[in-house]
Amino acid sequence: MESEIQDGTKLLDLGCGSVILFIGRMLLGAETAYAVDIEENAVRIAQENAKQNHLDPHTYIISCGNIIEDAALTQQIGTGYDVITANIVADVIKGMTPLFPGFLRDNGILILSGIITERADEVLETVAVQGFQVLDRREATGWCAVKLQKCGGAL
Repeated sequence: MESEIQDGTKLLDLGCGSVILFIGRMLLGAETAYAVDIEENAVRIAQENAKQNHLDPHTYIISCGNIIEDAALTQQIGTGYDVITANIVADVIKGMTPLFPGFLRDNGILILSGIITERADEVLETVAVQGFQVLDRREATGWCAVKLQKCGGAL
């Protein structure tokens, strides 16, 4: 992930949890970030953690909601992100997959983690249909993380 975050990066973090990873990305140089989680408590803790780490509140938004069911939230998130990260279980990633291309710029990077290794191929097949190609895949202790790239232009 560190190689994908540079000064000026526009980041979208789906399933942000306590924003520990989001904070690291901002400290690595991401210019702006939008973080979303479905759990109100996670969003409250995320906002507290961002404040405690002295992140400029003008550079990020943390929202609560379900992007799969809430079209207004999806529209609010917008488009043109350089990097999307999602550390969520396979079924949720699969449900979000049709939304990824609209959020991400052409040739943008999608980093997925939190996938049980046994379900990784199933998730990757779903994402490939949306025009993503695998750049890197890593597995450890039954979990999988994958870095993909949105193919530029029409497929």
